[in-house]
Amino acid sequence: MKDFDSLVGIWNEQKTAPKLDYKEIITQYKKSRNKLSSKILTELLAMVIAMFVIAYLAFKIDFELWTSYFGLVTIFGCGAYFTIIQIINLKRINNSNTLFDKPQGHIAFIKKFRKQRYTQHTRNYNVYTLALSLGTGLFFIEMVYKLGSLYVIIVACATLAWFAIYYFYFLRNYIRKEDEKFQEMIDDLERLDKQFKDLD
Repeated sequence: MKDFDSLVGIWNEQKTAPKLDYKEIITQYKKSRNKLSSKILTELLAMVIAMFVIAYLAFKIDFELWTSYFGLVTIFGCGAYFTIIQIINLKRINNSNTLFDKPQGHIAFIKKFRKQRYTQHTRNYNVYTLALSLGTGLFFIEMVYKLGSLYVIIVACATLAWFAIYYFYFLRNYIRKEDEKFQEMIDDLERLDKQFKDLD
């Protein structure tokens, strides 16, 4: 009797399960995808501006120590790496128009892209942060001679505090929100795909 009640419950759930509006899901999916593209593009433009500032400093200011130039080159290299990764991400998103041709392939693409973004935000970001910290540290060596130890200690502490706040708070929130958005996109597309399979 218990098995029969469970079976009736499942049957009723399926009967009353609302059919998904594919237009609404596709519209929502496109909106989420465009939002992600806009976010990546904004980050890319901000980094390009920062790289121009770094290049300007390197060419306009006459530093006495080689460590300052090496530090700026290291920071610039980090910016270049970030820029290249963001361009690759934008290209991947723009070239992923397989939703209507191969829905299963498109869902697989989103899962793979999600994994790549997670790797960028974790392992790759750790290497990026170490290189950026090294470049900043080398740049600060000359500042010790020109501005005095106290000023450099204050700036170094503020920089380290910013790295820590960004890493432990902002980056984790960023990863969580992006992951939730990816999961929502995947769930919607999988439910839509299942609905179309059920119609066949």
